[in-house]
Amino acid sequence: MPVIARAHPLPLDADLNDRLARLSPALTATAPTPDAVLYVGWFNTKPISAAWAVGPDDGRQLQGFAIHPATRGRGVLARLAQEMREQENAAGRRVLSADDYSLLDI
Repeated sequence: MPVIARAHPLPLDADLNDRLARLSPALTATAPTPDAVLYVGWFNTKPISAAWAVGPDDGRQLQGFAIHPATRGRGVLARLAQEMREQENAAGRRVLSADDYSLLDI
């Protein structure tokens, strides 16, 4: 399943906010830190995953992973994390680690 990750500016529009609330665990659209960037993983026109990139440019963390229950077991979060790393690195930010999302992705 191809996943396209896109960074989304805050505040989110009401429709996207409602759709992200259906992910598990539910993802709140409130930034955990002032430097946080919200990434949403899209399949076709539907948001199926999301996570935050937070921290200083030389040591970003990926955290708060959430996934649509129907897409579990397809490696969606691993692909989201990889795309987030690539986009963060392209923006000059270094990603050092990610929350363990593996239990959510099975």
